[in-house]
Amino acid sequence: MQTLTPAQRKQWQVDGYLHLEGVLDADEAAFYASEMDRIRQLPGYEPDRRPGLPIGHYAFMEHTPDRDPAGFMDRRELLSYGQPFIDLIDRAPIFDYIVDIMGPNILLSMTQAITRASGDGFPGYTHTDGGESLRRIRVAESSPPIAVKAMFLLSDVNEPNSGNLTVFPGSHMRPIPLPDERQITPYSAGAAQLMGKAGDVYLFPHALWHGPCQNHSGQARKCLLYNYCQLWVRCYDYDAVPDIAECCTPRQRRLLGNLGYDFVPGSYFYVPKDQPEVIAGA
Repeated sequence: MQTLTPAQRKQWQVDGYLHLEGVLDADEAAFYASEMDRIRQLPGYEPDRRPGLPIGHYAFMEHTPDRDPAGFMDRRELLSYGQPFIDLIDRAPIFDYIVDIMGPNILLSMTQAITRASGDGFPGYTHTDGGESLRRIRVAESSPPIAVKAMFLLSDVNEPNSGNLTVFPGSHMRPIPLPDERQITPYSAGAAQLMGKAGDVYLFPHALWHGPCQNHSGQARKCLLYNYCQLWVRCYDYDAVPDIAECCTPRQRRLLGNLGYDFVPGSYFYVPKDQPEVIAGA
């Protein structure tokens, strides 16, 4: 398995993110972008806007509220839509780098497809992952992170204000202000709008302040997000091993929570003896 170069490791520790170029070739990026257009026509989990529900609550809907391929979409639980989405679970070299950063005792906790429409008035959004609990939890720069996200760009983002992933370099080492303390936006001091091409991937931990900026590019920005967490952390998108596990390799099944034996109390705290070998793909 590939490991980070010394320069990459330093950037990860200091800035809190990595930009990996050309992970998907042009044909692959175009294919996954077309898959996003396909699945938005199918039933799936989308944000539930009903009053009183917390931010980030998703409900099963018959279709995306906006069926326009260039309109907004935020679709969760992608693995059921076909083998191509399963294949990204441990796509090389991204997965190799994630294991190098996090260690082998990990799960896939979330999959997500997002389209950011142009000119929809969205003001941008800055946050840390994991909700109210993890926003207060960070780890030392030499410690494995609790959660890491891989963001696959499926459209070029060559100019500012194109729905760019916007980060605050180094912010993974300090707490994000609470809403009643200070309002943080993609346009606050210290923010950096990241550029990239379709097929590039960004890696960043849960604690990095991040989010999309406004999109005035005239083009929709499309991306896929795969989130990984330490084995003892609860998965975001499922409460049991998903039904598609039979379509997965042994390593992919392990990443979906199949430990190789029936669950017993303590299972996810004490890892299976073959965990390093399975995650290495042996």
